[in-house]
Amino acid sequence: MEHLEPYITARLSENQMRLWNVLHHAEQTSASPYRFVTISRDEGTLGDEIAQALARRKGWRLYDKEIVNYIANNNRVREDMVRQLDEKTRGLMHNMILRMLRRPESSPFGREEYHESLMKTLATLAAQGDAVMVGRGANFALRWLEHGFHVRITGSLEMRIKRLSKVWQVSSEITRRRLIEIDGERRAFIRHHFKQDLNDHQYYHLVVNTDYLSAEQVAGSVLSFLNPEASTIGSHLAENRFVPGIGTP
Repeated sequence: MEHLEPYITARLSENQMRLWNVLHHAEQTSASPYRFVTISRDEGTLGDEIAQALARRKGWRLYDKEIVNYIANNNRVREDMVRQLDEKTRGLMHNMILRMLRRPESSPFGREEYHESLMKTLATLAAQGDAVMVGRGANFALRWLEHGFHVRITGSLEMRIKRLSKVWQVSSEITRRRLIEIDGERRAFIRHHFKQDLNDHQYYHLVVNTDYLSAEQVAGSVLSFLNPEASTIGSHLAENRFVPGIGTP
């Protein structure tokens, strides 16, 4: 039996590599009802890192608030994006925009140029699909679309201060004041444009506290919701990782 051990070990390693390849491929291509993800995050909760990890692992495009703002304020860029859509998707986007701007809660802001541009931008990105959108109230604007998955990233003020004091290289007290100001600005933006509370959890599919989680862990959790098939394969992989009597893989 001893002379077979190297052969068995090699076969197990080969099988494990195949399982990992299948898992990675399933993570990229498995059928999913979701075509885009929105991420709402508090500053200092690893939200941007989570969005980057998710976009990378899905092979999707990442649109943060700066990119969304740029598209919303640049009619030519947005028109170029619309032209790239096929006829069916362009019609879907047009219907999205009409429904967004006709909603009763949007009526006080429907005449604002930026608000309308923002709605058109988010609708275009949603129709295009394969997108991770960060901030700008995308979950509120697109919440009624069945193919969107909405995530809220939170954390304690203490942990956020601890993280950002190091990043910003300022004292905890200065960090605290900045965070309170940023939080207030984001809540005001959502109230103004969507008449909603940023922290109303009914508008999210998943709410995560990242005080003791890494960006990759949270991205993996989101992927398990987006790609249930990949999650199932991953559980089988975990079950077959160790084989008694052969040693570590």
